[in-house]
Amino acid sequence: MALWIWTLSILSCFCVSCGFKVKKLHFESPTELNHLAVNNDIGTVYLGAVNYLHQLTKDLKKQMSVETGPKKDNKKCTPPIESQCSEAALTNNSNKLLLLDQLERKVIVCGSLFKGICSIRELENIKNVTYYVDSGGEKSFVASNDETVSTVGLITSLDEKRLLFVGKGNGPNDNGIIISTRQLYSEDGKDIFETYTDSTAIKSVYHSSNTQQFVAVFEYDQYVYFIFNQQEKQPLSNRTLIARLCKRDAHYYSYFEMNLSCQDVNDTYDHCHSVYVTTPGEKLAESIAQEGQENSTVPSGDKVLLALFSKFNKDSGSLKSALCMFSLRHLNEKMEEYREECYTKTVQDRFYKPFLAEGSQACGTRQEGASKNFPCGSEHLPYPLGSTNNIVGKLLLQKKGMNLTAVTVTVENGHTVAFLGTSDGRILKVFLNTPTNEYSVRLYLKRFL
Repeated sequence: MALWIWTLSILSCFCVSCGFKVKKLHFESPTELNHLAVNNDIGTVYLGAVNYLHQLTKDLKKQMSVETGPKKDNKKCTPPIESQCSEAALTNNSNKLLLLDQLERKVIVCGSLFKGICSIRELENIKNVTYYVDSGGEKSFVASNDETVSTVGLITSLDEKRLLFVGKGNGPNDNGIIISTRQLYSEDGKDIFETYTDSTAIKSVYHSSNTQQFVAVFEYDQYVYFIFNQQEKQPLSNRTLIARLCKRDAHYYSYFEMNLSCQDVNDTYDHCHSVYVTTPGEKLAESIAQEGQENSTVPSGDKVLLALFSKFNKDSGSLKSALCMFSLRHLNEKMEEYREECYTKTVQDRFYKPFLAEGSQACGTRQEGASKNFPCGSEHLPYPLGSTNNIVGKLLLQKKGMNLTAVTVTVENGHTVAFLGTSDGRILKVFLNTPTNEYSVRLYLKRFL
């Protein structure tokens, strides 16, 4: 039986006499790698893998590894797994969340075993577990316990307390919670990983109507954002959505979602694979401003969202991918415009209740200015709220015959440079301007047999 060796590689390129030399550092894992996190202070690398956690130096030398599985489990059983779970069997543990809390010197780790419960480990030594409880019941089920369903998380502060925002799809044996805010402290009878309040969770009522695959979560200004793909089953279609809520909203009154769209003249790219939030370099911002396009103008110092999309044509079998850019300021302005429209007008056809969640009716007539007067929503206003309107990004790059699957960005001397990962193991180096230029250099990463 073949054994795949999963390899993490870091490649650094530098020009010598107009040629390229590549220094390659690598670490080999015996199982599939799921997640990567880096301590930016000292460069320590953390890897979440199937049945393992790895802690590496900045040069990818192994400091230590910890086995997290396989262990006896069954997706239908509630932990702790004891004799009453007669169908329990040795089950692999996929890493679902790997988050660094550098402020508190902690590593948050969640796996697919035991209904997606989480643990806390020391930042300097992942072998030391500082918190783990497997008897907390449903309130402690954080991640998806389905290996094929993604989970995303964000650690942030609110009133000097640490919180964890989580987004996950609803697998067939999950608890139905799609988005939640978890506390990373014990207080007032509530344990670590319980929801911040009883209202800081959105639960899907009907699993059969659609499924979600989360791509990312990030914060900007007073808001937390989630990006996810949602596959509608009737009729069969995919939407990429961006959801926003106020960070200090303890009831999710402010939850609002809408379509995130990347288009060219012929196609709409309907599946998002990866995003990156950054401040664009001066040259990119200037070139966009010169074009005068409202949906992509970026005021100086503002953040942008760079997103990778794909489109698969079932009839022809063709695959296309694209990189689009969204101004976060413009995105927020559109969300406020649509909130105000729903609050003050009867426009039921463009608004709906996400996940068929409980809350007030979809839209209704309120006084003008309701969105400004209640920037984080209110119990008397529609919530949670979804819109079928699109926010369309600025198309920067298109590729045929491949999936663009990962993106990171750096700014050098005012120029914005993106590194794009592909589904066939390549890394593309792209100079972001208008028009966008792709460098001729392509680096290849391989999975070795």
